[in-house]
Amino acid sequence: MSNDHPSLDELLGKLASEEETTSHLREDVLRLATPILDAVIDGTFTTSGFSRDELFRAGYLGLLNAVHNFDLAHGKPFREYAENLIKGEIRQHIRDHAGKPSFPGWMRSLNRQLEATEARLLREKGELPTLAELAAAVNITEEGIAEIFKAREALSYVSLDAAQRENDPVPEVDTARIRSVRPEAFPIEIRIKIASALEKLADLQQTLCQSLFKPGTP
Repeated sequence: MSNDHPSLDELLGKLASEEETTSHLREDVLRLATPILDAVIDGTFTTSGFSRDELFRAGYLGLLNAVHNFDLAHGKPFREYAENLIKGEIRQHIRDHAGKPSFPGWMRSLNRQLEATEARLLREKGELPTLAELAAAVNITEEGIAEIFKAREALSYVSLDAAQRENDPVPEVDTARIRSVRPEAFPIEIRIKIASALEKLADLQQTLCQSLFKPGTP
């Protein structure tokens, strides 16, 4: 290929070596790398139930990220790095717009606490804990842990296929069952109430922030 029309690999070499990368060079890389975005959509997301234009817009953010932060690839080939970022953006878009039930942040924190406690007990005992042992360790009733378990799959999973998504788990979690086993100064039920109140304030803050940056705001 002539010097007037460098390949993507040649441009990436310049992108990695030049101390001061110009916006013109990044634009050239972005133009030649756009087929990677098309290939990701065609290979993974054709049955997602979202329009190609919508998927393209979401994935384009990942491609922009890859081009402008190629130094963070840590030795990975550009195509692999870009594909990972593109898929991540599209998956996040699907999660955000697929109408899935929204669980509060404190539920995610409780799930992480259960995972960390399970790992600790496994190290200490050399075997996986029973539900009763896990409940005693985190001071949450067994029925409370069962309610937390209901949310686990829904918290971490959204089908990429529109038809399959109709059968994604939509559990009803009874937070009133999540209570402490033993009396303590700061029981879990009180912590949940405080966390819920703080998250409502955070939602208000997020709404205000979004209004500051919505299109058309001077």
